[in-house]
Amino acid sequence: MHEAWTSREVWVFECLSCAASWDEEFQVRHSGDGHGNEAVIYRCHGQPCTTPWMDRSCPSCGSQNVKALSARDGGHDEVPMARSGSDVAMVFHLRRMHAW
Repeated sequence: MHEAWTSREVWVFECLSCAASWDEEFQVRHSGDGHGNEAVIYRCHGQPCTTPWMDRSCPSCGSQNVKALSARDGGHDEVPMARSGSDVAMVFHLRRMHAW
């Protein structure tokens, strides 16, 4: 049996010609072939499409000089817990040893 799953990705696009920006949502279908290989299919508005970073044109000026940026999916990240003094000392010790 082949493993398959679908995820949702939001990409932000910026036109480098007219400075317009917009975002698009893609449904990404991941499918494993059982041999360690993976196929990925992108869909936008229910239609198969190319990867978000290829063949985009600006809806304002029509330029194909467009930069694609992966956007984080909603929600706010939790604030990490503060490190104790011993953790910070360990990091500096490892850096002095060129181990990290």
